[in-house]
Amino acid sequence: MYIQRYEFADKKPKILIFTGAGISAESGISTFRDSNGLWEDHKISEVCNIDTWQKNFDLVHKFYNKRRTQLKEVEPNKAHKIIAEISNKFDTFVFTQNVDDLLERAGCKEVHHLHGELTKMRCMGCNNIYEIGYNEYLGEACEKCGSTNIKPYIVFFGESAPEYSMLNRGIDYMRGSDTTIIVSGTMGNVIDINSKIANKNSYKILNNLEHSMFLNEDNFDKILYEKATIAWPKIKQIIEERHG
Repeated sequence: MYIQRYEFADKKPKILIFTGAGISAESGISTFRDSNGLWEDHKISEVCNIDTWQKNFDLVHKFYNKRRTQLKEVEPNKAHKIIAEISNKFDTFVFTQNVDDLLERAGCKEVHHLHGELTKMRCMGCNNIYEIGYNEYLGEACEKCGSTNIKPYIVFFGESAPEYSMLNRGIDYMRGSDTTIIVSGTMGNVIDINSKIANKNSYKILNNLEHSMFLNEDNFDKILYEKATIAWPKIKQIIEERHG
């Protein structure tokens, strides 16, 4: 099982930020799954399935090695930087479906990665989770147990996602009209954020490029259908007006 690395601080956050691939797209990071269901011309079952990854071991590592080295070449954009400013100024939870590290590089001190982290590896032998940075994995054995059964620290389809429970806890903290929930850059089809926040009395902001059938517009107080780098300065202004 995964090591639960985060514990909530002894605070009652007033802001919850939930992000998806849309905030990183403007930095040049692929949203992975295209309209044809392929990720960079690879079938999901080949590169992101817990039942088949060992069969496709070399292909899996080739795929994520390429993603990792590409990550080194991109930079955080204005949306990442504003999220970092907000998270460091106000009591904030930041949850992301993204596996990149652009929020951290923008200055976010604590980010809850719901689907893993591209710059880390996981030993399936002893569950050692360790940093690999932007380097390629070339078959090195685990330093703790010597196993070469090493997997990218990415939550594959068919695999449990323990950080989901942290998301649920974070949303549970959002109590009262003086709290704010921001959903940005996600269509809501992977994690049903729509139903999770529907009954919350928080002020809710939605930012996407376009309408999604998975997100009920009636659940949101403010909707910004535009690029994240255009929307987040406006969101920042709303936050500052609401939270001082």
